[in-house]
Amino acid sequence: MISLRFAFISILLYSFGLAFFKEIWLSMLLAPLFLALVKPKSILPSFKKLLFLNIFILLVSLSAVLSKEYNLALLIFVRANAILFFTFLLFDKRDIFEITASLSSLGLPTKLSTLFFFVAKFIFIIKNEFQIIKKALLVRHFKRKTTLFTYKIYANIVGMLVVKCFERADKLKKAMILRNFGGKIYYAGENSVTKMDLVLLCFVLASIFLKIIKVNI
Repeated sequence: MISLRFAFISILLYSFGLAFFKEIWLSMLLAPLFLALVKPKSILPSFKKLLFLNIFILLVSLSAVLSKEYNLALLIFVRANAILFFTFLLFDKRDIFEITASLSSLGLPTKLSTLFFFVAKFIFIIKNEFQIIKKALLVRHFKRKTTLFTYKIYANIVGMLVVKCFERADKLKKAMILRNFGGKIYYAGENSVTKMDLVLLCFVLASIFLKIIKVNI
């Protein structure tokens, strides 16, 4: 399995590498294709996520088309899809808390890596609270309509989520104090370099440098 530390390094190199070029080349797809071969079960879930995000990508590309920048529109579409597909394949089936905690192994400032961890924590909390409210509305046969009553319900949901977040934040703060939390999230994952990490890094570098040295692939 590819380590999370190398996953972050790979996606940063790949994203910045693609961002600096203003044309499309086939070798830019080497890294995503390699990951697709290594993780075939992640292809379909990644495509499903990508399909949803393509709504926004197409809107951005359309703005370039309207300006008659057809090459730019194609570049935006291909480059965004390549980067997102590569990212989804890398982090598919990885725990969000493990991902954010692994940021500390990259040498990021302690406060920044801790902040990312708690942001992920509260996204998880908000999602769970919203699912509970959603189920309660289904039990009560709530139906969405363009009425004042529906808008009041939505406003109440937002208010309840805010209140719940404050309550959970207070409980979490007290729990951290009781556990003598020192402001740092420790990552207990593997920090050793594997062969798969090095192979992935080679494919990422090949995707970029084959363009730099003008190899027509």
